[in-house]
Amino acid sequence: MLIKARLTGHEFDLGTLAELFREGEPAIVADHEGYQLSFTVPDQILDDAARLHDAASVLLRRVNGAAQTLRSDFRPVDLTGRFSDETGGQHQVVLADSAVARARVNLSTVSGGGEQPPAPPAPGPGYVQLSLIHQDVAEVLDILGNADPAPDWSDLYKIHEILLDNVPGFYQRGWVTKDQISTFTASANRKEVSGDLARHARLKGDPPKRTMTLVEARQLIGSVVTTWLDWLRSSSSL
Repeated sequence: MLIKARLTGHEFDLGTLAELFREGEPAIVADHEGYQLSFTVPDQILDDAARLHDAASVLLRRVNGAAQTLRSDFRPVDLTGRFSDETGGQHQVVLADSAVARARVNLSTVSGGGEQPPAPPAPGPGYVQLSLIHQDVAEVLDILGNADPAPDWSDLYKIHEILLDNVPGFYQRGWVTKDQISTFTASANRKEVSGDLARHARLKGDPPKRTMTLVEARQLIGSVVTTWLDWLRSSSSL
């Protein structure tokens, strides 16, 4: 049965999800109250609030993870605990609420006129569907979806290790240069680069000549993960 789970979060992030998951399943739909996660569940869990909430939580975590991959400034959104089904039934799970202040600069583009090309398919649902059949994808999206408020060096390094295990030669595929990965790993590992957020407190050897910030690392790993997911999808039926 089709279920809609009411979401809470910053308007910027909810709007991002509505763009990335505007079609397919799971989808993010907007109405006069805000935004909802639309997905299908077995009929037998509809009367079990805990199982319904657990199913929605797992799915939303991967939705958040996919969005983190595609947009480095995205921050995860949450469930409110309010659910509705296609028959009009209402289901409620009591949850704690929180609020975070955010700001974003929106860049506008100027069109030269004429007919605009159709928007490409929404990428989000395909990534989440891929996680249902591919354990490595599920693990990566879970790591990203659990990151609060955003992936740190440890999170990003785990993803790097999963990619290396899944595609040992991904450095040679043109997805990223070896220098970029060397800069990433050095920046992630060394305290003199990343301070208390570094993965190690002490490392022998000279400091790296090239470094990157955590923001740059999120963008780099997000780009590689997106390429990896698209590569996996091209070799599957999704």
